[in-house]
Parts: sequence; structure tokens; C-alpha cells
Amino acid sequence: MRKYPFPLAAVFALLLAGSSQAAEKPRPAQANQTQPKKIWTNDDTDQLHNRGLISIVGREVSEQTSQTSTAPSETASPVYASRLDDPAWYAGQAAGLQAELDKRAAALEQQRQAMDLAKNRITDPGLAMDKPSFGVTPEAAVALLATQVNEVQMQLDELGDLARQHDTSPGVLRG
Repeated sequence: MRKYPFPLAAVFALLLAGSSQAAEKPRPAQANQTQPKKIWTNDDTDQLHNRGLISIVGREVSEQTSQTSTAPSETASPVYASRLDDPAWYAGQAAGLQAELDKRAAALEQQRQAMDLAKNRITDPGLAMDKPSFGVTPEAAVALLATQVNEVQMQLDELGDLARQHDTSPGVLRG
């Protein structure tokens, strides 16, 4: 028995022709094209906000806080609901972590330099029994120090993420 694909092809052709005619039909003009377009200004944002057409992400700055910020008082320091909102807390935490990171990075570099000197037979490889050791072998000490540097760097990155979540400027963390 032989099957002819003609009826199937005819159906596809009719569907294709019908869909192309529907796409080519002119669309009726919109009724509100004759009205002038509205240009929204900053004064109109209250109207939009009241209608629910504007959504605000983050903290909303009110006029009262902007008026108090224009006349700063030398004796009054800002009061925060939480230490997580205080930029000075972030600065102190970041300074402590940065000092720890610098200390551990210096120890790592010193250990790597000692290993390079040992490879060139300038010094003897091995452990100094009269000094604290970071690992059983010099290679293990380098790996342990690198891990400690990465841990402190991760803590510093997490502090930066926390600061961003609480709308603290990135410059505060850089000191």
C-alpha cells in the first residue's frame, strides 16, 4: 500500500496561507494617539507612587532626614538601630581583617622565600625545632598558610556582602 503525502502537504499550505493573511491585516489605529503625551517630572512622582506605579527598592529617603542632613551638628553623632547599619563598625571590622590578612600573607611569602632558598641550597631545608612550625614539611606549611590567607579573604568578602546588604558604601571597607 502506497501513501501519498499530498493531503498532509495541502493542509500545511492552507494553515500557512491563513496565518500569513492574519499577520498582514492592518491594525486599527489606537484611540488615544490624539491625546498629548504626558511628561512626568520629579514633582509628579508622588502621584505615581500613590497609584502604585513606582516601586522603591532599598531605604526610602524622606524630606525630614534630608532637611536634617543639610544642617549637620558637630556634637551629635548618628544613632543606628543596629550595628549592621553603622559604617564605623564595618570600617573597624574591615581594618582588623585586613591587618590579619596582611600578617598571614607576609608569613606565607616568608615561607615561600625560605623554600626557594632551600631549593637553591642557600639554607638547609627542614624544620627549626626551636621555632614554632606551621606544618610537618615546608610544603605543608605553605599549604596551611595559603588556606589561612584564603579564609581571612573569605571573611573580608562576606563582610563586604553584608555591608552591601545594609546599604553601606564600598569605600567604608577600604578604609
